[in-house]
Amino acid sequence: MSELETAITRRKGEDTREEILEISLRLFVSKGFNSTSMQDIADAAGITKGGLYYYVKSKDDILFSLHDRFINEGLCRLEIVDKQTMGTKEKLIKLLNTHLEIIYQYKDDITLFFKEFDQLSPDKFKIVQKKRDEYYDIFFRTVEKGKNEGAFNVGDSKIVVLYMLGASNFMYQWYNPYGRMTIDQLSNIYIDFVLNGLCK
Repeated sequence: MSELETAITRRKGEDTREEILEISLRLFVSKGFNSTSMQDIADAAGITKGGLYYYVKSKDDILFSLHDRFINEGLCRLEIVDKQTMGTKEKLIKLLNTHLEIIYQYKDDITLFFKEFDQLSPDKFKIVQKKRDEYYDIFFRTVEKGKNEGAFNVGDSKIVVLYMLGASNFMYQWYNPYGRMTIDQLSNIYIDFVLNGLCK
């Protein structure tokens, strides 16, 4: 097999695996991880169960791949913002906007992320948890820097970040993209509340 043929075969395999991940994601969200079998995934993908194992090792492997893919995407986006030179307040606003965009664009991924996170094996759990901590730390460093600069009036940066992320993470449960507010309008309201609170 030539190098070109090898590359094409590899690419087809990557595309098929990605398709399997997307099918698994939809099934896990709609049926639940424990209620979805490998046969269910194979049937939905239009391949045999034996063929499915050519692309994935197990259902646990699929779950980890979905979690890892999602957190890597989120980290990559936040790191791009974090590396930019700007004021601390502006950076926090951009980080929050990016976080809300991720929730909006990856609704199924984040639904699975929070509903089935504890289904990961202990070793895979640690890998994903470490990346979740890195995600959190980007916000923490920004808030802590703003606190030290006097830009943010916060008592405890850790609690503030946990509140910000916790309040926004569950947007996937109630936000309707076809409702009366666009994601940009919602982001503006959320960020205004985070920065200014209820009292003027």
